[in-house]
Amino acid sequence: MRIETNIHSEILALDTTVSVILPQEKQPYSGDGKLKVLWLLHGGSGDHTAWLRMSAAERYANEYGIALVTPGGLQSCFTDMEHGGRFHSYLTEELPPLLRHLFPRLSAAREDNYISGYSNGGYGCLKAGLARPDLYGAIGAFSAGDKSDVSFVNDGSLRSRDRIQLFGEGSLKGTDNDLQHLGRRALAGGSPLPRVYHACGHLDPWLDLNLIVRDFFEGLEGNPYNYRYHQPEGMAHTWDFWDLELLRFFDYLGLEKEPGRYVSGM
Repeated sequence: MRIETNIHSEILALDTTVSVILPQEKQPYSGDGKLKVLWLLHGGSGDHTAWLRMSAAERYANEYGIALVTPGGLQSCFTDMEHGGRFHSYLTEELPPLLRHLFPRLSAAREDNYISGYSNGGYGCLKAGLARPDLYGAIGAFSAGDKSDVSFVNDGSLRSRDRIQLFGEGSLKGTDNDLQHLGRRALAGGSPLPRVYHACGHLDPWLDLNLIVRDFFEGLEGNPYNYRYHQPEGMAHTWDFWDLELLRFFDYLGLEKEPGRYVSGM
């Protein structure tokens, strides 16, 4: 069951659209019990429909009995932009209580909420999960480098202008846009930490950035994030890869297909 919801965001001061997938059952809908929720973030060239158009995510939601939420973040990387919308705040502060009010079966329990994304959305899901470990039980980051590791020169190019719009001109190291900074801060906070599944294809053009993220998590004593990394051969920055990794993330979470669930075409 796919529901496209148009809402006005007070934080963004604009109208925005989010898709919600509720797993459909063969038997009459009872309304009993809460649903686990996967928040799925799109990449830099995508929108709130990307996961639903380009992957089998909706079918997986039905088969595994999990709700999906696919918000739109424009080209924000789901961060609070230096010159633009506060998309991180929208994602973590405004949207969850609003959607739980509209769809009461969505669980509010931390252990029932997961966040995942690809490319820029992979960075965004890591940022959200590390900045707000109280909200998510696990993170699934695909092709996800840390923006603080990207070199920046203000040369007037479109790339540099985009970076200034997102993050300003200064270094991101030690700021709330630095994933390592967020990871260490969450670790020092003493609260339960989200599990982290991270994957990048061997042929991805930004593999080097992903390896820096890998080395950070693998360098933490005792593996406090239950970190797992996957780097398959022959895979690049493509939907073929992200679709497969979504299923691997479900396996990492311990989710299983539920018998009796509605499957399209049956």
